[in-house]
Amino acid sequence: MKKSLLKWLQIVSFVAGLALFAYLIKQTGLGNIMDYLAMMGWGFAVILALSAVRNLMRAASWYYAIDPPHRLVTFWSLANVMLAGEAIKYLTATGPLLGEPAKAAMVRRHVPLVEGFSSVVVENLIYNLTVFLVMLAGLPALAWLIDVPQRLRIVAYGFAAALIFVMGFVWLTVRGRWFILARVLEQLRRLTARRAIDQEKPPRLVQLIARVRQVEANIYAFYEHRRSAFFGIFAINLLAHLINVIEVCLILRLMQLPASLATGFVVEAVTKVINGAFFFVPTRAGVYESGNALTLDAIGLGTGAGVALAIIRKLRAFVWVAYGLGAIAVIAFKDRHRNFGF
Repeated sequence: MKKSLLKWLQIVSFVAGLALFAYLIKQTGLGNIMDYLAMMGWGFAVILALSAVRNLMRAASWYYAIDPPHRLVTFWSLANVMLAGEAIKYLTATGPLLGEPAKAAMVRRHVPLVEGFSSVVVENLIYNLTVFLVMLAGLPALAWLIDVPQRLRIVAYGFAAALIFVMGFVWLTVRGRWFILARVLEQLRRLTARRAIDQEKPPRLVQLIARVRQVEANIYAFYEHRRSAFFGIFAINLLAHLINVIEVCLILRLMQLPASLATGFVVEAVTKVINGAFFFVPTRAGVYESGNALTLDAIGLGTGAGVALAIIRKLRAFVWVAYGLGAIAVIAFKDRHRNFGF
């Protein structure tokens, strides 16, 4: 039932996104968008090179999140797995709920599963901290570029307050070692328990609680004992965001439109809001183009430019998705041969 519901969610959200995308193309004019796309030329190779650097930075972020005694995987193997996981996130309605655990599963031969998953969670926590900071900084940047209506300002203030609350809650959880998830699961076990626990063969939920507690303990240990790695990963992710801002500026320049770091920063902040809010829409079809169209139109560059910008960045994303799918195929092929003793 759950799988069927998820499948329908993926289909419906994707079809709705495609319909929205088709509507945007009709409204802005296909010819206008194609003119912008034709301006890329060899500049698209530079865009790919920038994104390659960003992907290597994200891989480095995960690499340093792994506890050194368990870091038995090569950097290049980890980079391939990272891109494989990102492909899963981009193409499915489950997004990070499937893509992130898949990363830990794909390196389990070199990094123990619990430690691997712990490193994925640690890296994602730090990455999302930098994402929240970009979102927060994007609000005053947007207000500086355009005259924001009062109602929209109130919504923005509420959104900023929610981000600050989430960051504060996570910080208190880590600082106080609250073991939130393990405690919630333990309460669930107590509510659903109908028979005595067999100590020799603990039920699946008890095993899950033990693993979740270990993951949370690893997260707290990282914060307490690996502060230099924390700040290093934090800095790497900020640089990765900066590359995205530079990419937006480059694309706008290639489209022969005025571009500034403030414009690139606002577009990137809006992109992160869309990616977070609509993670369940495969490839963010329609919603990503709409967000870019509204943002660039508000700045004064036109909806056509916004749709074209989104399409160009999406074409770049598809290149790495294809690479990630290829990495999945190679990993699956190697695992199959190992299992059969080849």
